[in-house]
Amino acid sequence: MAPTQAYYLPADSASAIDTSHQVSVEHLNALGWRISSVRGGPDEIKQAGLKLAKELGFPVTQDGCVVPFNADLEKNAATMTPEMLAYLKKTAEVQNNDTLAHGGIIAVTGGSPYADVEGEYNSQSIWIRIHFAPGMLVCAPTGAKYRLALDKQNRGTTGIAFFKETISNHGWLVNKDIDNHPTRRAYLNEVLRT
Repeated sequence: MAPTQAYYLPADSASAIDTSHQVSVEHLNALGWRISSVRGGPDEIKQAGLKLAKELGFPVTQDGCVVPFNADLEKNAATMTPEMLAYLKKTAEVQNNDTLAHGGIIAVTGGSPYADVEGEYNSQSIWIRIHFAPGMLVCAPTGAKYRLALDKQNRGTTGIAFFKETISNHGWLVNKDIDNHPTRRAYLNEVLRT
């Protein structure tokens, strides 16, 4: 199953969003994003996420590598691990900035979140907005740029995050620090071929 919707954003942020410029799952896969869906409830989604994480060599038995979350910080801070709470707070601080993906999997169990990921259209760099639904597994490629806003729509998101390293080891590279980072260069060379 494809994402509920994926489309190119206008280069000029003042322009109206035109959702008719759809992006295929094949194009997202070519950019290193693995997106799939799972039928069932939260338990089936978690099990599918665990299976994918194991296939990719994630340390799923290590503390801090499999972390449930609820992106509504105001209502659910008390129910999250301190590491996930700190991670989401940092996400809120850097929202709508270009951020470097460390590689990981998000299993969406509730809400209808969206994220912007970097892409290409007619040989030009452009942002792609992807909307997800419950049951989606999103595997982010290490070194890719993305933007995630913790706005009203995304705050309703629940799920499970799977990390290659413990969540407390995730540093943040935002805007100016990104382009010369080794993982960024590797992504550009392997995926975007620049």
